[in-house]
Order: sequence, then C-alpha cells, then structure tokens
Amino acid sequence: MMDKSQIGRAGELAIELYTLVTAGGEVDIYSPVVDDDHVDLVAGIRGGPPTLGIQVKTSPSLDHSGLVEARASYPVGRVREDPNFLYAVVLLDAVRIEAMWLIRSRDFNRLAYRVVDSGREILEFRGRPSGDDAFSTFRIDPMQIGPTLIACIGESPPPPEWLVAVVSLSPQGRGLG
Repeated sequence: MMDKSQIGRAGELAIELYTLVTAGGEVDIYSPVVDDDHVDLVAGIRGGPPTLGIQVKTSPSLDHSGLVEARASYPVGRVREDPNFLYAVVLLDAVRIEAMWLIRSRDFNRLAYRVVDSGREILEFRGRPSGDDAFSTFRIDPMQIGPTLIACIGESPPPPEWLVAVVSLSPQGRGLG
C-alpha cells in the first residue's frame, strides 16, 4: 500500500498526464524542485511564463460518509489567497482520476471548514464525487482539465513574485519549456 506522500505524488503525476493529453500540447505543466511553498505543480501556456501555482490534494478513497476529504495546513494568518493559486483535489483510483475539483484559492479559503490547532490553520475540504455540496460548482470532468486550466490561465493576472520565486528554483528556470 502506498503511503500518503506516494499517493500525493501519484495525484500530481495524474494531473500532469491528464493535462498533457487533454490540452492538446497547449499547456506546460511541471513539478517544481522544492515543495516548500504549497506549490505542487506550475502551469502556463506553452512557451509562455508560468501563470498558475497548484496545490494538489489526493485521496485514494471516500471517507465513511462517501466524501472526498483533503486538508491544507498553514501557519496561522498565512493562508495563501491569490488569483494565480489553485487547489486541485483528486479522487484517484489507481491511475484513473475518478473525480476532480479545481478551485481558486479565494473560493477554497471561503468554503473550507477551518480549524486552528497548535499554531496551524487547517482548511478542510469535504466534497461529494457526484451530487450537490459546497464545492460541486468546482467539480470538473477529468478529461476537461486541459481546457479548464487554459481558461484559468487566460483569466489570471501576470505571475506574482511568489510564483516567479518557485519557478526560479526549478530546473526549467525562467520558463516552462
């Protein structure tokens, strides 16, 4: 059985694969070398600047209530809210994405249940793979991740400094290609 870190990496790789296939080569997406800033993936239009930082949360199964659960933990008062920052929540069955949500940080931060514990602010996502709930508006067909990311990139402002810093630590350097 995979551990939590391996499940997370599998979710990141699945998103990269689905993006590559469904965007028709129009989106460059990769993992930065260091994941110390809540950024698991960076994406942009092919040949252009990096535009989106994405934190991926992966679950291999539903909880006892039939929901997908995901948590993001930050130091109190340091929850990132930026139009260029997205959360991708993935229900992953082996190598198949069963359900997926792509949520801008502003919306995730507003809708997630919050808990403060030991100096950490924890945002809790709980969503149904089908049907209505607080996050159902953000649930997407996994085969539409490429076009959805293209739309998100098009609606985003120029890359903020935190994203430029993440990219500068990656082997791809200043660009995505």
